[in-house]
Amino acid sequence: MVLVARRLGLLKPARQVVVIAGTNGKGTTVNFTEQLLVAHGVRVGSTYSPHLHRYNERIQINGRVVEDQEIVSAFEAIHEAQDDVHLSYHDYATLVGLWIFKQHQVDVALLEVGVGGRYDATNVVSRDVNVITSIALDHQEMLGPDLETIGWEKAGIVRCDVPLLYGSLKSIPTVLGRARALACPIFRRGPAFDVQLHDQNKGTISILQGASASRIEISGVSKHPLSIALAAQITVILGYNMSDSVVSSASFQQLPGRMELIHHRDRIWLLDVAHNPDAVEYLMRFLPKLTDKRVAKVLLGTSKRKDFSGIVNALRVPTDRILVTTTQGRRGTTWKSQSANFGIQCIEELDFAYQELVANTVSGDLILVVGSFDVVGRLRAKVAS
Repeated sequence: MVLVARRLGLLKPARQVVVIAGTNGKGTTVNFTEQLLVAHGVRVGSTYSPHLHRYNERIQINGRVVEDQEIVSAFEAIHEAQDDVHLSYHDYATLVGLWIFKQHQVDVALLEVGVGGRYDATNVVSRDVNVITSIALDHQEMLGPDLETIGWEKAGIVRCDVPLLYGSLKSIPTVLGRARALACPIFRRGPAFDVQLHDQNKGTISILQGASASRIEISGVSKHPLSIALAAQITVILGYNMSDSVVSSASFQQLPGRMELIHHRDRIWLLDVAHNPDAVEYLMRFLPKLTDKRVAKVLLGTSKRKDFSGIVNALRVPTDRILVTTTQGRRGTTWKSQSANFGIQCIEELDFAYQELVANTVSGDLILVVGSFDVVGRLRAKVAS
């Protein structure tokens, strides 16, 4: 990656670069930071991983998904520079984003880490800010069995003297210890930035601006308020002022498939790509803020090596309301035997699962679709069209 990125002049693809790692909340933090920077008149390039419907979603300029021809041109440039270097799928996806950002001469590049951090393709760039949104158990087969080991992998993005924003309330020694060893300014949730919700639609974020704290009112953003605080703190560290007017000018529109409510066939469909117990617990905790409906049915689909039992328990829904369906791709699975152990119905074909959900609910019911990008994306294509 370093060799090819150097050949293409992509090791610093923008005037300022932010690398955003973490178990949960990465994409939303990228999205909210982008909206705040655009409100300042900044030209922003953002990468997202993975995509929900189309590959193009991975690369955006000021919130606009790039066109096919831009991606094709990037592939051609990378292939020519690649020579004998082997590149993975994610290597290519990252380089495409960096190449397009360079062509658009963006002011700020926001890069979402795919998995982990230490060996992630985004880690090759020179950056101005590092972010770790959260640390929880996920991808243990790649990152390790416990939070300290996973934290070590994610802390692989840390660089000497580069500010680190840390959004978790968990004090993971492998993260904070590495940051201190590299003399990084550390901005932690609590002392530096935080959020308080007053009710369903209003709250306050607090951030550090210079030596003093600023408190800014937010409204209508109960879904991911911590990501707003993170985004605001990132924006300040990049050198842009934060005020009530700037925050109010950003719509904080959610990415598709993140606590997304859709009305379809007289039912309410709540779609969320939560695919580990921590993310599902967060979703269920915020559910009363989103709707006064109770969950009538759940459609769950996750890939291999996920904590199936942990996710089911985090749903806090009677198992007779849960359907499990198949995820596709090389990590796809049915979870058929595990479903049987819980007494959960498994319908392998998504089309049949969709029909079952409609047949066993009534007008006004809330149907929760949760798990992998694959399942949420395919179901969303049915209910959002």
